[in-house]
Amino acid sequence: MFFSGTSKALPLRRLAMAGALSFAIAPAAHGAGTDDGKRIYEQGIAGVPACASCHGARGEGQPAANFPYLAGQGAEYLEEQLRSFADGSRGNAIMKPIAAALDDGQRQAVAAYVDGLQAPWDAKRLAGMASTFPDPADQGAWLANRGDWERGVPACTQCHAAGGAGVGGHFPAIAGLPKAYIIEQFTLWRKQQRPAGPLSLMGDIALRLDEARIEAVAGYFADLPEAAPRARPTATSVASPAAPAQAGGAFTPPPATGIPDDEFGKAVRKGQDIFLKTGQFAGEYVGNSLNCASCHMDAGRQADASPLWAAYVLYPAYRSKNKHVNTLAERLQGCFQYSMNGRMPPADSETIVALESYMYWLATGAPTGKKLPGQGFPRLDEPERAPDYVRGQKVFEQHCALCHGADGAGRHDASGAMVFPALWGDDSYNWGAGMHGIDTAAAFIKANMPLSQGNSLTDQEAWDVSYFVNAHERPQDPRYKGDLRQTTEAHHGGKHDLYGREVRGVVLGAQSTPPGGTLRARPDGAKETPK
Repeated sequence: MFFSGTSKALPLRRLAMAGALSFAIAPAAHGAGTDDGKRIYEQGIAGVPACASCHGARGEGQPAANFPYLAGQGAEYLEEQLRSFADGSRGNAIMKPIAAALDDGQRQAVAAYVDGLQAPWDAKRLAGMASTFPDPADQGAWLANRGDWERGVPACTQCHAAGGAGVGGHFPAIAGLPKAYIIEQFTLWRKQQRPAGPLSLMGDIALRLDEARIEAVAGYFADLPEAAPRARPTATSVASPAAPAQAGGAFTPPPATGIPDDEFGKAVRKGQDIFLKTGQFAGEYVGNSLNCASCHMDAGRQADASPLWAAYVLYPAYRSKNKHVNTLAERLQGCFQYSMNGRMPPADSETIVALESYMYWLATGAPTGKKLPGQGFPRLDEPERAPDYVRGQKVFEQHCALCHGADGAGRHDASGAMVFPALWGDDSYNWGAGMHGIDTAAAFIKANMPLSQGNSLTDQEAWDVSYFVNAHERPQDPRYKGDLRQTTEAHHGGKHDLYGREVRGVVLGAQSTPPGGTLRARPDGAKETPK
Protein backbone atom coordinates (compact mmCIF):
# COMPACT_ATOMS: atom_id res chain seq x y z
CA MET A 1 0.00 0.00 0.00
CA PHE A 2 2.38 2.73 -1.11
CA PHE A 3 3.16 5.83 -3.08
CA SER A 4 0.93 8.68 -4.14
CA GLY A 5 -2.77 8.58 -3.44
CA THR A 6 -5.56 9.90 -5.64
CA SER A 7 -4.91 12.91 -7.79
CA LYS A 8 -7.64 14.93 -6.05
CA ALA A 9 -5.54 14.85 -2.87
CA LEU A 10 -2.75 16.79 -4.65
CA PRO A 11 -2.27 20.52 -4.28
CA LEU A 12 -2.90 22.35 -7.56
CA ARG A 13 0.78 23.16 -8.08
CA ARG A 14 1.72 19.49 -7.83
CA LEU A 15 -1.16 18.51 -10.07
CA ALA A 16 0.17 20.84 -12.73
CA MET A 17 3.65 19.41 -12.36
CA ALA A 18 2.36 15.84 -12.55
CA GLY A 19 0.22 16.68 -15.57
CA ALA A 20 3.20 18.15 -17.36
CA LEU A 21 5.24 15.09 -16.55
CA SER A 22 2.67 12.85 -18.14
CA PHE A 23 3.22 14.55 -21.49
CA ALA A 24 6.97 15.21 -21.49
CA ILE A 25 9.17 12.70 -19.77
CA ALA A 26 12.86 12.98 -20.49
CA PRO A 27 14.71 9.68 -20.88
CA ALA A 28 16.25 8.58 -17.61
CA ALA A 29 19.91 7.76 -17.39
CA HIS A 30 20.78 4.08 -17.21
CA GLY A 31 23.19 2.19 -14.99
CA ALA A 32 22.10 3.56 -11.61
CA GLY A 33 24.48 2.95 -8.77
CA THR A 34 23.93 2.69 -5.04
CA ASP A 35 24.24 6.44 -4.43
CA ASP A 36 21.73 7.25 -7.15
CA GLY A 37 18.84 6.20 -4.93
CA LYS A 38 19.55 9.03 -2.48
CA ARG A 39 19.95 11.57 -5.29
CA ILE A 40 16.73 10.50 -7.02
CA TYR A 41 14.80 10.59 -3.76
CA GLU A 42 16.12 13.92 -2.51
CA GLN A 43 16.76 15.86 -5.73
CA GLY A 44 15.14 14.00 -8.60
CA ILE A 45 16.61 13.62 -12.08
CA ALA A 46 15.61 14.77 -15.54
CA GLY A 47 11.91 14.07 -15.94
CA VAL A 48 11.54 12.76 -12.39
CA PRO A 49 10.74 15.10 -9.47
CA ALA A 50 12.27 14.46 -6.07
CA CYS A 51 10.34 11.75 -4.22
CA ALA A 52 10.83 13.81 -1.06
CA SER A 53 8.63 16.59 -2.42
CA CYS A 54 5.57 14.40 -1.76
CA HIS A 55 6.77 11.70 0.61
CA GLY A 56 8.85 13.86 2.94
CA ALA A 57 12.58 14.38 3.41
CA ARG A 58 12.79 11.36 5.69
CA GLY A 59 10.19 9.28 3.88
CA GLU A 60 7.66 10.13 6.60
CA GLY A 61 4.87 10.92 4.15
CA GLN A 62 2.24 13.65 4.29
CA PRO A 63 -0.96 12.14 5.68
CA ALA A 64 -2.98 15.33 5.24
CA ALA A 65 -2.27 15.24 1.50
CA ASN A 66 -2.82 11.45 1.31
CA PHE A 67 0.85 10.73 0.61
CA PRO A 68 1.92 7.56 2.49
CA TYR A 69 5.20 7.15 4.32
CA LEU A 70 7.83 5.02 2.57
CA ALA A 71 10.63 4.90 5.15
CA GLY A 72 11.54 1.46 6.38
CA GLN A 73 9.41 -0.43 3.89
CA GLY A 74 11.05 -3.45 2.29
CA ALA A 75 13.17 -2.73 -0.76
CA GLU A 76 11.74 -5.72 -2.58
CA TYR A 77 8.20 -4.49 -2.00
CA LEU A 78 8.97 -0.90 -2.99
CA GLU A 79 10.71 -1.98 -6.17
CA GLU A 80 7.75 -4.16 -7.12
CA GLN A 81 5.36 -1.25 -6.64
CA LEU A 82 7.47 0.95 -8.90
CA ARG A 83 7.40 -1.71 -11.59
CA SER A 84 3.62 -2.01 -11.23
CA PHE A 85 3.19 1.75 -11.59
CA ALA A 86 5.49 1.76 -14.62
CA ASP A 87 3.67 -0.98 -16.52
CA GLY A 88 0.23 0.33 -15.54
CA SER A 89 -0.91 -2.74 -13.62
CA ARG A 90 -1.25 -0.56 -10.53
CA GLY A 91 -3.37 2.36 -11.56
CA ASN A 92 -2.10 5.80 -10.57
CA ALA A 93 -1.92 8.70 -13.00
CA ILE A 94 0.71 10.48 -10.90
CA MET A 95 3.11 7.62 -10.30
CA LYS A 96 2.91 5.95 -13.71
CA PRO A 97 4.99 8.46 -15.69
CA ILE A 98 7.43 8.91 -12.82
CA ALA A 99 8.06 5.19 -12.39
CA ALA A 100 8.21 4.65 -16.15
CA ALA A 101 10.96 7.28 -16.45
CA LEU A 102 13.23 5.20 -14.20
CA ASP A 103 15.10 2.17 -15.44
CA ASP A 104 15.34 -1.07 -13.48
CA GLY A 105 18.58 -0.10 -11.79
CA GLN A 106 17.23 3.27 -10.69
CA ARG A 107 14.08 1.73 -9.26
CA GLN A 108 16.21 -0.74 -7.36
CA ALA A 109 18.48 2.04 -6.08
CA VAL A 110 15.71 4.31 -4.83
CA ALA A 111 13.87 1.39 -3.24
CA ALA A 112 17.02 0.36 -1.37
CA TYR A 113 17.60 3.92 -0.19
CA VAL A 114 14.06 4.39 1.06
CA ASP A 115 14.13 1.02 2.81
CA GLY A 116 17.13 2.23 4.79
CA LEU A 117 15.41 5.34 6.14
CA GLN A 118 14.23 5.30 9.74
CA ALA A 119 10.65 4.06 9.97
CA PRO A 120 8.24 6.62 11.47
CA TRP A 121 7.04 4.10 14.06
CA ASP A 122 8.54 1.72 16.59
CA ALA A 123 7.82 -1.96 15.99
CA LYS A 124 7.97 -2.90 19.67
CA ARG A 125 5.59 -0.11 20.63
CA LEU A 126 3.15 -1.13 17.90
CA ALA A 127 3.36 -4.75 19.00
CA GLY A 128 2.51 -3.68 22.52
CA MET A 129 -0.62 -1.94 21.27
CA ALA A 130 -1.98 -5.13 19.72
CA SER A 131 -4.53 -7.09 21.73
CA THR A 132 -5.72 -10.68 21.78
CA PHE A 133 -9.12 -9.37 22.82
CA PRO A 134 -9.77 -5.85 21.50
CA ASP A 135 -12.96 -4.05 22.34
CA PRO A 136 -15.72 -5.98 20.50
CA ALA A 137 -17.46 -2.70 19.78
CA ASP A 138 -14.41 -1.49 17.84
CA GLN A 139 -14.95 -3.24 14.50
CA GLY A 140 -11.67 -1.98 13.06
CA ALA A 141 -9.64 -3.22 16.01
CA TRP A 142 -11.40 -6.59 15.89
CA LEU A 143 -10.74 -7.07 12.17
CA ALA A 144 -7.13 -6.01 12.58
CA ASN A 145 -6.37 -8.30 15.52
CA ARG A 146 -8.87 -11.15 15.20
CA GLY A 147 -10.19 -11.07 11.61
CA ASP A 148 -13.58 -12.15 10.31
CA TRP A 149 -13.26 -15.87 9.76
CA GLU A 150 -16.88 -16.31 8.71
CA ARG A 151 -15.89 -14.35 5.61
CA GLY A 152 -12.55 -16.11 5.29
CA VAL A 153 -10.65 -13.04 6.46
CA PRO A 154 -7.78 -13.66 8.89
CA ALA A 155 -6.54 -10.91 11.18
CA CYS A 156 -4.54 -8.26 9.31
CA THR A 157 -1.78 -8.73 11.89
CA GLN A 158 -1.35 -12.38 10.88
CA CYS A 159 0.45 -11.16 7.77
CA HIS A 160 1.39 -7.56 8.56
CA ALA A 161 2.71 -8.30 12.08
CA ALA A 162 1.47 -7.13 15.45
CA GLY A 163 0.42 -3.51 15.27
CA GLY A 164 0.71 -3.53 11.47
CA ALA A 165 4.50 -3.06 11.63
CA GLY A 166 5.11 -5.15 8.49
CA VAL A 167 7.39 -8.10 7.82
CA GLY A 168 9.44 -9.44 4.94
CA GLY A 169 9.49 -8.29 1.36
CA HIS A 170 5.80 -8.59 0.57
CA PHE A 171 3.91 -7.59 3.72
CA PRO A 172 4.41 -3.84 4.22
CA ALA A 173 3.83 -1.80 7.33
CA ILE A 174 0.30 -0.41 7.38
CA ALA A 175 0.14 1.32 10.77
CA GLY A 176 -0.17 5.08 10.34
CA LEU A 177 -1.04 5.10 6.65
CA PRO A 178 -3.69 7.73 5.82
CA LYS A 179 -7.20 6.37 6.18
CA ALA A 180 -8.26 7.64 2.75
CA TYR A 181 -5.19 6.02 1.22
CA ILE A 182 -5.93 2.61 2.73
CA ILE A 183 -9.55 2.79 1.56
CA GLU A 184 -8.34 3.75 -1.90
CA GLN A 185 -6.10 0.68 -2.10
CA PHE A 186 -9.01 -1.61 -1.22
CA THR A 187 -11.04 0.08 -3.94
CA LEU A 188 -8.27 -0.53 -6.47
CA TRP A 189 -8.07 -4.20 -5.49
CA ARG A 190 -11.83 -4.59 -5.74
CA LYS A 191 -11.81 -3.00 -9.20
CA GLN A 192 -8.76 -5.04 -10.26
CA GLN A 193 -6.83 -1.83 -10.87
CA ARG A 194 -4.00 -2.95 -8.61
CA PRO A 195 -2.24 -6.34 -8.72
CA ALA A 196 -3.93 -8.73 -6.31
CA GLY A 197 -0.57 -9.35 -4.65
CA PRO A 198 1.31 -12.57 -4.02
CA LEU A 199 -1.03 -15.57 -4.09
CA SER A 200 -3.83 -13.03 -4.81
CA LEU A 201 -4.21 -12.61 -1.05
CA MET A 202 -5.24 -8.96 -0.95
CA GLY A 203 -7.37 -9.21 -4.07
CA ASP A 204 -9.38 -11.99 -2.45
CA ILE A 205 -9.65 -10.33 0.95
CA ALA A 206 -10.74 -6.99 -0.51
CA LEU A 207 -13.70 -8.71 -2.17
CA ARG A 208 -14.74 -10.32 1.12
CA LEU A 209 -15.01 -7.06 3.04
CA ASP A 210 -17.83 -4.57 2.60
CA GLU A 211 -17.32 -0.81 2.61
CA ALA A 212 -18.17 -0.42 6.29
CA ARG A 213 -15.56 -2.98 7.37
CA ILE A 214 -12.94 -1.48 5.06
CA GLU A 215 -13.55 1.98 6.50
CA ALA A 216 -13.37 0.63 10.05
CA VAL A 217 -10.08 -1.21 9.63
CA ALA A 218 -8.59 1.69 7.65
CA GLY A 219 -9.44 4.04 10.52
CA TYR A 220 -7.91 1.68 13.05
CA PHE A 221 -4.54 1.46 11.32
CA ALA A 222 -4.48 5.16 10.41
CA ASP A 223 -4.84 6.10 14.09
CA LEU A 224 -2.76 3.29 15.57
CA PRO A 225 0.69 4.89 16.01
CA GLU A 226 -0.74 7.86 17.93
CA ALA A 227 -3.69 6.17 19.64
CA ALA A 228 -3.84 4.82 23.16
CA PRO A 229 -3.59 1.03 23.30
CA ARG A 230 -6.88 -0.66 22.56
CA ALA A 231 -6.99 -2.92 25.59
CA ARG A 232 -9.64 -5.46 26.27
CA PRO A 233 -12.61 -4.08 28.21
CA THR A 234 -12.53 -4.69 31.95
CA ALA A 235 -16.26 -5.19 32.09
CA THR A 236 -18.94 -6.00 29.56
CA SER A 237 -22.66 -6.51 29.61
CA VAL A 238 -22.33 -9.84 27.81
CA ALA A 239 -24.06 -12.61 29.70
CA SER A 240 -22.98 -16.23 29.76
CA PRO A 241 -23.97 -17.67 26.36
CA ALA A 242 -26.78 -20.11 25.98
CA ALA A 243 -26.30 -23.32 24.04
CA PRO A 244 -25.62 -22.30 20.43
CA ALA A 245 -28.10 -23.17 17.74
CA GLN A 246 -27.34 -26.28 15.73
CA ALA A 247 -27.86 -26.45 11.97
CA GLY A 248 -27.56 -29.62 9.96
CA GLY A 249 -25.56 -31.36 12.67
CA ALA A 250 -22.89 -28.61 12.75
CA PHE A 251 -21.80 -27.14 16.06
CA THR A 252 -21.25 -23.43 16.54
CA PRO A 253 -19.17 -22.25 19.50
CA PRO A 254 -20.24 -19.19 21.48
CA PRO A 255 -19.41 -15.86 19.84
CA ALA A 256 -15.89 -14.67 20.52
CA THR A 257 -17.36 -11.58 22.17
CA GLY A 258 -19.45 -13.63 24.60
CA ILE A 259 -16.90 -14.52 27.28
CA PRO A 260 -18.69 -13.90 30.61
CA ASP A 261 -17.64 -11.05 32.85
CA ASP A 262 -17.01 -13.03 36.03
CA GLU A 263 -14.26 -14.99 37.72
CA PHE A 264 -14.69 -17.92 35.35
CA GLY A 265 -14.51 -15.50 32.42
CA LYS A 266 -11.12 -14.32 33.67
CA ALA A 267 -9.79 -17.86 33.39
CA VAL A 268 -11.32 -18.21 29.91
CA ARG A 269 -9.67 -15.00 28.78
CA LYS A 270 -6.36 -16.14 30.23
CA GLY A 271 -6.66 -19.36 28.25
CA GLN A 272 -7.45 -17.41 25.10
CA ASP A 273 -4.41 -15.19 25.65
CA ILE A 274 -2.17 -18.24 26.08
CA PHE A 275 -3.65 -19.82 22.99
CA LEU A 276 -3.08 -16.78 20.78
CA LYS A 277 0.31 -15.66 22.15
CA THR A 278 1.71 -18.76 23.76
CA GLY A 279 5.32 -17.61 24.14
CA GLN A 280 4.22 -14.35 25.73
CA PHE A 281 1.78 -15.76 28.26
CA ALA A 282 3.28 -19.22 28.91
CA GLY A 283 6.88 -18.65 27.90
CA GLU A 284 8.40 -20.82 30.63
CA TYR A 285 6.99 -23.88 28.84
CA VAL A 286 7.68 -22.91 25.20
CA GLY A 287 10.90 -23.63 23.29
CA ASN A 288 10.04 -22.23 19.86
CA SER A 289 8.20 -19.29 18.31
CA LEU A 290 4.97 -21.10 17.53
CA ASN A 291 1.62 -20.26 19.09
CA CYS A 292 -1.24 -22.70 19.60
CA ALA A 293 -3.11 -20.66 16.98
CA SER A 294 -0.41 -21.44 14.41
CA CYS A 295 -2.27 -24.66 13.66
CA HIS A 296 -5.67 -24.14 15.32
CA MET A 297 -7.09 -21.26 13.28
CA ASP A 298 -9.28 -18.41 14.51
CA ALA A 299 -8.24 -18.82 18.14
CA GLY A 300 -9.18 -22.51 18.05
CA ARG A 301 -12.69 -21.84 16.73
CA GLN A 302 -12.31 -22.80 13.06
CA ALA A 303 -13.84 -26.08 11.89
CA ASP A 304 -11.44 -28.40 10.03
CA ALA A 305 -8.51 -26.74 11.80
CA SER A 306 -8.59 -29.01 14.86
CA PRO A 307 -10.99 -26.72 16.77
CA LEU A 308 -10.84 -26.79 20.55
CA TRP A 309 -14.59 -27.24 21.02
CA ALA A 310 -14.47 -30.53 19.13
CA ALA A 311 -11.45 -31.81 21.05
CA TYR A 312 -12.77 -30.92 24.51
CA VAL A 313 -15.74 -33.31 24.35
CA LEU A 314 -13.55 -36.32 23.39
CA TYR A 315 -11.42 -36.53 26.55
CA PRO A 316 -10.49 -38.57 28.52
CA ALA A 317 -9.50 -40.87 25.65
CA TYR A 318 -7.10 -43.69 24.87
CA ARG A 319 -4.19 -42.62 22.65
CA SER A 320 -2.00 -45.05 20.80
CA LYS A 321 0.82 -42.49 20.94
CA ASN A 322 1.46 -43.20 24.60
CA LYS A 323 -0.72 -46.32 24.94
CA HIS A 324 -2.97 -45.26 27.80
CA VAL A 325 -6.05 -43.19 28.56
CA ASN A 326 -5.14 -39.50 28.50
CA THR A 327 -6.85 -36.75 30.43
CA LEU A 328 -7.34 -33.44 28.68
CA ALA A 329 -4.58 -31.98 30.86
CA GLU A 330 -2.17 -34.67 29.67
CA ARG A 331 -3.12 -34.00 26.06
CA LEU A 332 -2.34 -30.30 26.51
CA GLN A 333 0.93 -31.12 28.24
CA GLY A 334 1.93 -33.11 25.17
CA CYS A 335 1.25 -30.10 22.95
CA PHE A 336 3.78 -28.08 24.91
CA GLN A 337 6.37 -30.85 24.90
CA TYR A 338 6.09 -31.72 21.20
CA SER A 339 4.42 -29.03 19.09
CA MET A 340 5.87 -26.16 21.13
CA ASN A 341 9.18 -28.03 21.58
CA GLY A 342 9.11 -27.08 25.24
CA ARG A 343 8.31 -28.73 28.54
CA MET A 344 5.11 -29.90 30.18
CA PRO A 345 3.31 -27.48 32.49
CA PRO A 346 2.11 -29.16 35.68
CA ALA A 347 -1.42 -30.52 35.28
CA ASP A 348 -2.70 -28.18 38.00
CA SER A 349 -0.79 -25.13 36.74
CA GLU A 350 -2.52 -21.87 35.88
CA THR A 351 -1.56 -22.46 32.24
CA ILE A 352 -3.31 -25.82 31.93
CA VAL A 353 -6.33 -24.76 33.97
CA ALA A 354 -6.76 -21.62 31.83
CA LEU A 355 -6.54 -23.59 28.58
CA GLU A 356 -9.03 -26.17 29.86
CA SER A 357 -11.38 -23.34 30.88
CA TYR A 358 -11.15 -21.80 27.42
CA MET A 359 -11.84 -25.15 25.76
CA TYR A 360 -14.77 -25.85 28.10
CA TRP A 361 -16.31 -22.47 27.30
CA LEU A 362 -15.89 -22.95 23.55
CA ALA A 363 -17.67 -26.30 23.85
CA THR A 364 -20.73 -24.80 25.57
CA GLY A 365 -23.73 -26.91 24.53
CA ALA A 366 -21.72 -29.53 22.64
CA PRO A 367 -22.59 -33.22 23.21
CA THR A 368 -19.99 -35.06 25.27
CA GLY A 369 -18.18 -38.04 23.77
CA LYS A 370 -19.35 -37.40 20.23
CA LYS A 371 -17.17 -36.64 17.23
CA LEU A 372 -18.52 -33.40 15.83
CA PRO A 373 -18.37 -32.30 12.18
CA GLY A 374 -15.26 -30.17 11.72
CA GLN A 375 -13.29 -32.11 14.34
CA GLY A 376 -9.54 -32.39 13.67
CA PHE A 377 -8.39 -31.99 10.08
CA PRO A 378 -10.39 -33.60 7.22
CA ARG A 379 -8.48 -36.74 6.34
CA LEU A 380 -7.31 -37.09 2.75
CA ASP A 381 -7.51 -40.25 0.68
CA GLU A 382 -4.20 -41.83 -0.21
CA PRO A 383 -2.75 -39.95 -3.20
CA GLU A 384 -2.64 -41.47 -6.67
CA ARG A 385 1.11 -40.91 -6.76
CA ALA A 386 3.39 -41.38 -3.77
CA PRO A 387 4.29 -38.04 -2.17
CA ASP A 388 7.38 -36.64 -3.83
CA TYR A 389 10.12 -34.28 -2.61
CA VAL A 390 10.74 -32.53 -5.94
CA ARG A 391 7.06 -31.93 -6.66
CA GLY A 392 6.58 -30.80 -3.07
CA GLN A 393 9.45 -28.36 -3.36
CA LYS A 394 7.77 -26.72 -6.37
CA VAL A 395 4.50 -26.39 -4.46
CA PHE A 396 6.37 -24.92 -1.51
CA GLU A 397 8.15 -22.36 -3.67
CA GLN A 398 4.91 -21.32 -5.37
CA HIS A 399 2.55 -21.24 -2.40
CA CYS A 400 4.45 -21.36 0.92
CA ALA A 401 7.85 -19.66 0.70
CA LEU A 402 6.24 -16.21 0.49
CA CYS A 403 5.19 -16.44 4.13
CA HIS A 404 7.42 -19.10 5.67
CA GLY A 405 10.64 -18.17 3.87
CA ALA A 406 12.59 -20.08 1.26
CA ASP A 407 14.51 -21.79 4.07
CA GLY A 408 11.36 -22.73 5.99
CA ALA A 409 12.58 -20.76 9.00
CA GLY A 410 9.51 -18.52 9.17
CA ARG A 411 9.51 -14.75 9.38
CA HIS A 412 9.76 -12.38 12.34
CA ASP A 413 8.94 -8.69 12.59
CA ALA A 414 11.36 -5.94 13.57
CA SER A 415 10.69 -6.57 17.25
CA GLY A 416 11.70 -10.22 16.89
CA ALA A 417 8.18 -11.59 17.29
CA MET A 418 7.11 -14.49 15.09
CA VAL A 419 4.66 -13.61 12.32
CA PHE A 420 4.89 -16.73 10.15
CA PRO A 421 6.01 -19.90 11.96
CA ALA A 422 9.04 -21.99 11.08
CA LEU A 423 8.18 -25.25 9.30
CA TRP A 424 11.46 -27.01 10.01
CA GLY A 425 14.68 -26.34 11.85
CA ASP A 426 15.28 -25.63 15.52
CA ASP A 427 12.43 -23.11 15.83
CA SER A 428 9.75 -25.50 14.60
CA TYR A 429 7.83 -28.44 16.11
CA ASN A 430 9.93 -31.46 17.03
CA TRP A 431 9.88 -35.04 15.78
CA GLY A 432 7.36 -36.04 18.43
CA ALA A 433 4.65 -33.62 17.24
CA GLY A 434 1.68 -35.00 15.35
CA MET A 435 2.32 -32.57 12.50
CA HIS A 436 5.48 -34.50 11.56
CA GLY A 437 3.20 -37.16 10.07
CA ILE A 438 2.85 -36.59 6.33
CA ASP A 439 -0.84 -37.53 6.41
CA THR A 440 -1.64 -35.15 9.28
CA ALA A 441 0.24 -32.23 7.78
CA ALA A 442 -1.28 -32.87 4.35
CA ALA A 443 -4.79 -32.76 5.83
CA PHE A 444 -4.05 -29.50 7.66
CA ILE A 445 -2.48 -27.90 4.58
CA LYS A 446 -5.32 -28.93 2.28
CA ALA A 447 -8.02 -27.47 4.52
CA ASN A 448 -6.26 -24.34 5.73
CA MET A 449 -3.33 -23.22 3.59
CA PRO A 450 -2.34 -20.84 2.14
CA LEU A 451 -3.83 -18.62 4.81
CA SER A 452 -7.41 -17.63 3.89
CA GLN A 453 -7.22 -19.85 0.80
CA GLY A 454 -7.93 -23.30 2.21
CA ASN A 455 -8.82 -26.05 -0.29
CA SER A 456 -7.12 -24.17 -3.11
CA LEU A 457 -4.38 -26.81 -3.45
CA THR A 458 -5.13 -30.18 -4.98
CA ASP A 459 -4.96 -33.24 -2.76
CA GLN A 460 -1.79 -34.33 -4.53
CA GLU A 461 -0.17 -30.92 -3.98
CA ALA A 462 -1.03 -31.08 -0.28
CA TRP A 463 0.53 -34.54 0.03
CA ASP A 464 3.64 -33.52 -1.90
CA VAL A 465 4.31 -30.30 0.00
CA SER A 466 3.68 -32.07 3.31
CA TYR A 467 6.35 -34.60 2.34
CA PHE A 468 8.76 -31.82 1.40
CA VAL A 469 8.27 -29.93 4.67
CA ASN A 470 8.65 -33.04 6.82
CA ALA A 471 11.67 -34.27 4.87
CA HIS A 472 13.76 -31.65 6.69
CA GLU A 473 15.45 -31.92 10.05
CA ARG A 474 13.77 -30.53 13.13
CA PRO A 475 14.37 -30.83 16.89
CA GLN A 476 14.79 -34.33 18.25
CA ASP A 477 11.91 -36.37 19.63
CA PRO A 478 11.93 -35.87 23.44
CA ARG A 479 11.54 -39.64 23.80
CA TYR A 480 14.92 -40.22 22.14
CA LYS A 481 17.36 -41.95 24.50
CA GLY A 482 20.46 -41.96 22.32
CA ASP A 483 19.52 -44.77 19.92
CA LEU A 484 17.86 -43.67 16.68
CA ARG A 485 16.81 -47.17 15.65
CA GLN A 486 15.29 -47.89 19.04
CA THR A 487 13.35 -44.60 19.00
CA THR A 488 12.14 -45.33 15.47
CA GLU A 489 10.92 -48.80 16.38
CA ALA A 490 9.25 -47.64 19.59
CA HIS A 491 7.59 -44.46 18.41
CA HIS A 492 7.85 -44.11 14.64
CA GLY A 493 8.12 -46.24 11.51
CA GLY A 494 4.60 -45.68 10.18
CA LYS A 495 3.85 -45.36 6.49
CA HIS A 496 3.65 -41.58 6.68
CA ASP A 497 6.49 -41.09 9.16
CA LEU A 498 9.89 -40.02 7.81
CA TYR A 499 11.76 -40.13 11.13
CA GLY A 500 14.68 -42.56 10.92
CA ARG A 501 14.38 -42.84 7.13
CA GLU A 502 16.95 -41.70 4.59
CA VAL A 503 15.71 -38.91 2.34
CA ARG A 504 18.06 -37.46 -0.26
CA GLY A 505 21.11 -38.82 1.50
CA VAL A 506 20.11 -37.69 5.00
CA VAL A 507 18.86 -40.00 7.74
CA LEU A 508 16.20 -37.86 9.39
CA GLY A 509 16.55 -37.66 13.14
CA ALA A 510 20.25 -38.52 13.05
CA GLN A 511 21.35 -34.87 12.95
CA SER A 512 18.55 -33.32 15.02
CA THR A 513 19.30 -30.70 17.62
CA PRO A 514 18.20 -31.66 21.14
CA PRO A 515 14.59 -30.87 22.05
CA GLY A 516 13.74 -27.84 24.14
CA GLY A 517 14.78 -25.01 21.83
CA THR A 518 15.19 -21.77 23.78
CA LEU A 519 14.51 -23.63 27.03
CA ARG A 520 17.76 -25.59 26.67
CA ALA A 521 19.62 -22.52 27.95
CA ARG A 522 17.31 -22.32 30.96
CA PRO A 523 17.68 -25.60 32.86
CA ASP A 524 16.55 -23.93 36.06
CA GLY A 525 13.14 -23.23 34.55
CA ALA A 526 13.55 -19.48 34.77
CA LYS A 527 10.52 -17.60 33.54
CA GLU A 528 12.00 -15.22 30.99
CA THR A 529 9.70 -15.06 28.00
CA PRO A 530 11.36 -16.17 24.75
CA LYS A 531 10.60 -14.21 21.62
